[in-house]
Formats: sequence, C-alpha cells, structure tokens
Amino acid sequence: MLLRKCIRSVNNRSCLFNRLLSTDKTTDGTPSTPPLSAPGQPIATALSDQRKEGKFVKSSKSLESVYRCDDVIKNQEMLSNLSSLHSLVLSHHKALSKQTHRDRPITRNDFFNVKSLFTLRDLFESRVHLGHHIGCWNSANSKYLYGIRNNMHVIDIASTEQHLWRALDVLSHVAYSGGSVLFVNNRAGYGHIVQEAAASCTEGQWTDAGELGTFEQPDFSWFDKNKPDLVICSSVNNPLSQKLLLHANKHLVPSIGILDSDVDPTNLTYVIPGNDDSSQSILLYHRLFAKAVQRAKLVKDTLQNLDSTSRVKQAR
Repeated sequence: MLLRKCIRSVNNRSCLFNRLLSTDKTTDGTPSTPPLSAPGQPIATALSDQRKEGKFVKSSKSLESVYRCDDVIKNQEMLSNLSSLHSLVLSHHKALSKQTHRDRPITRNDFFNVKSLFTLRDLFESRVHLGHHIGCWNSANSKYLYGIRNNMHVIDIASTEQHLWRALDVLSHVAYSGGSVLFVNNRAGYGHIVQEAAASCTEGQWTDAGELGTFEQPDFSWFDKNKPDLVICSSVNNPLSQKLLLHANKHLVPSIGILDSDVDPTNLTYVIPGNDDSSQSILLYHRLFAKAVQRAKLVKDTLQNLDSTSRVKQAR
C-alpha cells in the first residue's frame, strides 16, 4: 500500500514539473533549466544527484520545494527498511522450518494424540451431557448448551469434545515442559477420585476444604509457596474454588475447569462444558487428565533416551 502511494505521488508531481518547465523557457524557446532526470531515471535520484553537484538554479530550487524531495527520499528509505525486515522474517521462518516437530512439539497439531483417549460415546455413557434445571443456569454458558429436555438443560457434547481435546493438549504440553499441575476439588464425595488421579501421574492435589481455610479468610500460603504451572478444578462452583481460581489469575497461572450449565466461567482459562455432579463424569475427566500427563511424560523420557543413545554412538 505504501509503495503504491509513493508511485502515485511521483507520477502526479512529475506531471507538475513538466508543466512548470514548459513555461520556464528562454527567448529562443529552449528550456532555461536542464531536464530533472534522464529517461528511466527516478526523479528522486536525479534530484539528490543534482543537489550534490550544486546544479540547482532558482527555478529548480522552487521545483524541489514543490516536490518535497526529502519526503520522497524518506519514503524510499522506509521501503528499503521494510524490504530488509521482510527478508529477515523469511530467513527466520526458513531456520524454524529446518527444526523437527520433536524440537517444537507445540507447533504440531495434536502432538500427543490426545484425540485417541476418548470418544463421543464415552462422554455420553458417562452422563457428561446432563446439565441443571433451567431455573439455575448461567447465561454465559448458552453457547455450550444443546437444548432443553424435561426442564433440564442438555449440554452439547460435540462442543465438550472439542474443548476437552484442547484442554488435554494444553495439559500435555505443560507436563512435557516439566511444569507442575495442581488438581483441585472441594466437593464432598469426589476427593478420592481426584487424589487417585493426582497420585497416578505424580502431581499435586488440593482436596481438603480445611486446607483452604474459610470463605472469609482463605489460606493460599501453600499455593504461593508451591506455585503450580496449571490448575485443574472440577468444583468450580464451590466458593473456595472460585477464590482459588481468582488468586491463580492474579499470579498468571492458567486453569482448566469443568463448566456445568450453572457455573460462572469468568475465572477459567480453558473450559470443558460438562456435568460436574455425576461421579461417572468426574471419574472420566480425571482419568483422561492422568492419562494425558502420563503420556506426555513418557514421550519426554523416550525422546531424552533416544538423544542420549545417539550421543553415545556419535562419541564412539
């Protein structure tokens, strides 16, 4: 766009120069000043050359002021800088393209193959699609709802599938990078499920409501001391969980949360639309979370072993 404007400006002002030069003639009909540029030579270049040689007469100086040669030269310098920047970006992309997907797993779509961990039938059989009564829904979740049946909201499990894929992919990349994950659930009856999932993948868990203190005086000292890289919460509607998620946002810690039809998604980074009241659905979620972390750690260990083996062979 900038190049087109410069070319259009040069063409318009060159016509103005020709008209001015045609009126500035001597008695014998010859122009009093030489042509500004040779055929095919840029006018800005000719003006800069004539300025260096001191060939400007009074009329050519007036033409220079009309033409604003300095602005054109600045535009040309800007274009040259843009072209050099463009060449630098191209070289950077070429350097990145030479790297393998193993070096840059985040650039590859579904590097850890999380889409093979579950199917839509698994979500349906685990009652993930069951929402709450229509009288206690959160309007911010309307885009995740499929419809209403018997005065109960039905969650769109196709949307759940897409969001669960994304959440598992993010979780896998955090575990692959060596980050720590914190499992949070303060709802009675589901603590043992969360504890088993966290223990199976050797990650932290926070399931005792007493550890968080009270709603009026929450205790986040453990969180501040052992700051995790990702928080997974399956009891988002719990008041203490909401305070914990808000505290995580203040410390720029991303979060994954189960979003039922009555849950406020404000403090969540990655939502998973689904039922958060059924033991089957809670069990499915945490089994998938544990499998994703285990697979990511296994991939990391395997690649490190391959690298060490190749280094030993090269040393021999």
